[in-house]
Amino acid sequence: MKFPKVFPLLLPAIFSGCTNVAGDVARTLEPLSADSLNRAALFSSANVFFTDAGYQCKLASDTEDFRCRKDLRDIYIHQTHAVVEIFPGDDGGDPLLVTTRWDEGLIPGEFISSQFSNPDVAAFCDYLAQAELAVCRNAS
Repeated sequence: MKFPKVFPLLLPAIFSGCTNVAGDVARTLEPLSADSLNRAALFSSANVFFTDAGYQCKLASDTEDFRCRKDLRDIYIHQTHAVVEIFPGDDGGDPLLVTTRWDEGLIPGEFISSQFSNPDVAAFCDYLAQAELAVCRNAS
């Protein structure tokens, strides 16, 4: 069997993957009281909430960022996971809550939605308000 000369040039494109990232709106976490937000209580609450929701969480000790990851889809040719991160506020400001969806695999980005809204983050914001720790506000 004879292959056209173009085939070896297309082979890397067949086996190379695509990575696509879509993000939800960033949120600031503002304390409900006049006192500043207790970071230890926030990270503890976030760890409990997101671990119960199926995420694997960790605190980066060098940057004081909190990060959780949950696999949403894991098939042979494509993986999708959600990432939730809490960053400390600049110069003692309010922490920032960011969530993204990562799609990696052989499905081109043209076939994947660029819109992403994480229902776990919305539920976490409700959880924080009920626990009277903080309120989520869309960051500008």
